[in-house]
Amino acid sequence: MKKSIAFCAAWACGYMINASQPYLKMLQASNQEEESHSFQEFIQNENYSQPKIIDFLHSSPERHFLHNMIVQNEKAFNFFKVYLPRDVDIISSENNHHLHVVFNAADEVRGNNNDVNSGLLATLIDNAFGQLSFLATGFIPSVTANLQLNLNNTIHTNKDYLISCEVEKVQGRKVFLKAIVYDNDKNICGEATALFITVNWGGKQWKQAIETLQNTRFFNEGIQRLLY
Repeated sequence: MKKSIAFCAAWACGYMINASQPYLKMLQASNQEEESHSFQEFIQNENYSQPKIIDFLHSSPERHFLHNMIVQNEKAFNFFKVYLPRDVDIISSENNHHLHVVFNAADEVRGNNNDVNSGLLATLIDNAFGQLSFLATGFIPSVTANLQLNLNNTIHTNKDYLISCEVEKVQGRKVFLKAIVYDNDKNICGEATALFITVNWGGKQWKQAIETLQNTRFFNEGIQRLLY
C-alpha cells in the first residue's frame, strides 16, 4: 500500500514537473531582450511593458489558438508584444483600462493581395478586447457579442503596427470597447468597436470571491508579481 502511494506521489510530481517545463523555460529566458520596433519610444515614454502573465500565456502548453499556435509559430510574426501600463490599477472597476499591441506580421500570414489577412487583425483585436474586459469587470470571464472592424488602409507584412485598445464603459454585464490601429507614421489604418458580455454561470459568485481576495495582501502582491 505504501509503495503504491509512493509510486502515485512520484508520478504526480513527475507529471507536474513535465507540465511546468514551458513555464520554467520562459522564466529562465532573459526578460530583458532588446526590443526593436517603431513604437519603442512611445511605449517607454508612456511607461508600458509586457506583463509576465502574457509571457506565461505565450509559453503555455494549452492549445490556445492565438498564444500557443500563432504566437509561438515563428513563421507568423516577426514581432508580437502586448503592453499594459505599469501603474494600472488592476483591481479597479473604473473604465480606464488601456492596452497596446505591437506586431509585425510575417509573409506567411498574407492574404490574397499579399497583405495581412484582415481576419488575423480582427483576431488580435478580439483577443486584446477579451483581456481588457477581464480586467475591467474584476476578473470575470466574458465573451464576444459583437465586433466591428473598419479598415482605412491596408495592413502590410513586415511592417510595424500599433493596436491601441481601451474600455469605453461598463454597463452591468456589458463591456463596450474600442481600438485604433496605427502604422509607424501614426496614420490610422483601422478602427474597431466591440461589445463583450460577462458570463452568467457563477459570475456573481466568482466576483464576490475575487472581491474578498482583493482585500488580502497576498492577492494584491500576487497579481503584481504575475503582471510585473
